[in-house]
Amino acid sequence: MIRTRGFSLVELMVAITLALVVTAGVISVFVGSRSAFESTSGTAALTDGGRFALDFISNSVRGAGFMSCTTAPNIQGILNTGVTPMPYAFATALGGYEANNTGIGQAYAVPLPPVAGDGNNGHWVGGLDGALTGFPVQNNDVLVVRSSIKNSQTVYVSAIADGTSSFTVNTQGSLLNGQIAVISDCSKGVVFQINNLSPAAQPVVTHNAGGASPGNNNAVFPLSFSAGAQVTPVDTLVYFIAPGADGDSALWVYDIDGSNSPPSELVPDIEAMQILYGLDSAPPTQTVSNYVTANQVADFNTVLSVKVAVLAASAPGSANLPAAGRTFNLLGTTVTAPIDTRSRQVFQETIAVRNALP
Repeated sequence: MIRTRGFSLVELMVAITLALVVTAGVISVFVGSRSAFESTSGTAALTDGGRFALDFISNSVRGAGFMSCTTAPNIQGILNTGVTPMPYAFATALGGYEANNTGIGQAYAVPLPPVAGDGNNGHWVGGLDGALTGFPVQNNDVLVVRSSIKNSQTVYVSAIADGTSSFTVNTQGSLLNGQIAVISDCSKGVVFQINNLSPAAQPVVTHNAGGASPGNNNAVFPLSFSAGAQVTPVDTLVYFIAPGADGDSALWVYDIDGSNSPPSELVPDIEAMQILYGLDSAPPTQTVSNYVTANQVADFNTVLSVKVAVLAASAPGSANLPAAGRTFNLLGTTVTAPIDTRSRQVFQETIAVRNALP
């Protein structure tokens, strides 16, 4: 008779032990690979976020003050600015609001979660313009940029008569009803709101008094223009930090062009922003003498460059949990991050205001 033998208890225990060792090794490799992937992807997302944020802001600042074929200091307007003049102050290329207690040498902690919309404009030195009430997160600076809309088509005046509320242009181009626009002959310009735009081969642009917000307070331009003057749409871009769609802080932009569109989220996971302005203290030397906060700028048309620093964060899980909140230097302001498993990095850039330079 042939006898069959199975595994002995010792052999079975040895096999199970070996299997457990191999399984533990596989799990260890998997966990390590996953941790490395999360760290790498978190760093990549962090870098992209910081770079995108500065790209958006720098592209706007470089073109600040360009008004058709002239610059902001040469601009007058007939807009009815009312109680919120900030969006329509096109005679100034830039503007800004300094958050309380966040100047050079001061410090604050990033709130978790971020809270905006408390309506307390007193969190900024001198208060915010009414158009921004309820949007930004406190402790973060706010940047305002005004210029012709990028990549918009320039149209040319075909016929105009002084003292009237309309003129003819060669084509509609990028102009729309309700849009804010500038007319310029390259030595001067006037900002106005289009009340009506006739759909024709050579459209008639009407700028009556009144109209939708903000409307015009006068139907007649304060300056004279002739055929050949240029017309482009203009807008005001306001950059600030606010809670994003995922509940974390993000970089937002408020594009105020007369269309009454709400602010929109630009870059997620941007937790802080600090801004300094480089002044030409003895115009027209065209040399930056010092960098100051927004509340120290007497005339934003003397700003030659802008320093912007943002604190970008990765998704959770890309870093080990620290014992205490890490601190970061944003243009001399110390910012303490929350205690979590996010990676963080400061991105900083100095941006020349091209239309203020020779």
